[in-house]
Amino acid sequence: MSQAQAENVIKNIIREIEQECAVKGRAVSETLVAFMVKVVVLDPRNEFNVDRKLTKKDVQKLVELCVDKLLEEWSPALDTIKMQVYFDMNYTSRREFVEEYYRLLQDRLSPVSREITDSRVKTRDEVEGVYRNIISYVLLRSGMGSTTDVTTVRETTAALQSVFPQLELGAFMSLTKTDKEQQLSEMSTIVTGIRLFNKFSKRGGESIDDLPVILSEALPAVTKGLEKDLNVSQRLAWRYTALLERLMDPENPPGEPDPSLLLLNQVLYNVRQHGVLLKVLL
Repeated sequence: MSQAQAENVIKNIIREIEQECAVKGRAVSETLVAFMVKVVVLDPRNEFNVDRKLTKKDVQKLVELCVDKLLEEWSPALDTIKMQVYFDMNYTSRREFVEEYYRLLQDRLSPVSREITDSRVKTRDEVEGVYRNIISYVLLRSGMGSTTDVTTVRETTAALQSVFPQLELGAFMSLTKTDKEQQLSEMSTIVTGIRLFNKFSKRGGESIDDLPVILSEALPAVTKGLEKDLNVSQRLAWRYTALLERLMDPENPPGEPDPSLLLLNQVLYNVRQHGVLLKVLL
């Protein structure tokens, strides 16, 4: 079976599980179902052979097992899986966050940049239009203020004119597209620096958020909340571990595991997982 065929089989299985759950009154996400399929297939107790093609009987068994687990009313194991899925879907590393920010920024800047670099100005009005677009570009790139705020636009215009007067636009328009883009980037950095300097010199910049102050107030509150939750999870994990050790009597003969012990194990895994994810956030 080719990779494409295998992917289609998995998609069909996921779709069937979603439909079965919906018929029984439980809406589940495709991501959660896909995660559950992986968990069930990799569980050796279910005796699936990942090295061979799934038979029709295997597929039916897989669907039934997944639906049963997804419909469990009170299941710490299911909650643990949901927790992991939610974390995987919403958490990004600092590097990924920065990369996504710059990708979105570039998407916003591209139309404005293209309008500037592709312009062929002939009249005074067209020259002024391009200059206004450069001001908008600089504002968007800096992320410091709105292009519709009169005061912000006025301050940005003044800063831009100090390093790039409108009279120099003719020389700018004669550059290649690549050189124009490079100069736009450099001008944005310089103008942003001027505006920040003016703000901290008390000469404007009221619309610029003071991020160091905001973060110094917000981060301790967030960290305190996470640490509080982590302490609760750790205390619960210690208690559940102690209880399990007390209940698991080595003198007992081997046999069917006690359902209460299995449930307690699931609860312990749940709080430990919660603690691990909180530590990642910290």
